[in-house]
Amino acid sequence: MTTPTDTEIEQGVSTDEDPPAPRNLRRALLAVIAVAALTISVAAGWLVGNRDQPSSIGSGSVDAGFARDMSTHHDQAVQMAGYTRDHTSNSSIELLAFDIETSQYTELGQMQGWLDGWGLSRISSQPVMSWMTGHSHVESDGLMPGIATPAEIDKLLRLTGKPLDLFFLQLMIRHHQGGLPMAQYAAEHAKEPYVRNMAQKMAQSQSNEIVQMEQLLRQLGGSPLPAPD
Repeated sequence: MTTPTDTEIEQGVSTDEDPPAPRNLRRALLAVIAVAALTISVAAGWLVGNRDQPSSIGSGSVDAGFARDMSTHHDQAVQMAGYTRDHTSNSSIELLAFDIETSQYTELGQMQGWLDGWGLSRISSQPVMSWMTGHSHVESDGLMPGIATPAEIDKLLRLTGKPLDLFFLQLMIRHHQGGLPMAQYAAEHAKEPYVRNMAQKMAQSQSNEIVQMEQLLRQLGGSPLPAPD
């Protein structure tokens, strides 16, 4: 190893190896990778969903209602996870947020592919969750169970560090809890086998993620929000 000169020391020249890349550079690279992964995920999901075209799926069916309402549910989860991925300082939260973002983006693309393949609009004038016979359709604030309010989203998007980690986990646990009944109902009542299959996998993965997030929340000294009714 060579001995640095006084001039090299004064100028901050590295004589052995380059210093570690700054954290903001790492985040920028991760963001680029994430955008590419999400683009691929939603496109791949749409192609898979659009490939499966049954003979007849009505606009008021369980299949169509599930695809529309769960797409709306997923869209908010992707927003929350994407912001958290870019702003958390906790590597475990960062990985969790990325996993939720990519998996739900893929499912979102697949459900939209179904609707396009069925020749149905991605939106409907029918009340949300009206396809779930015997279930409460909305919360007292008019939102689907588990959906964060505009004020909660605004608060999340202003947080960083540990406060962000805690609030993200609280919102996402409640978000998953609100979406589970939809996935479970579709797994039992949807007409098409591929819809039932994805709904079942979705229910299982979100149940597992709830357990994981509750563990992380406890480790950070937090506690869950009240579960949706």
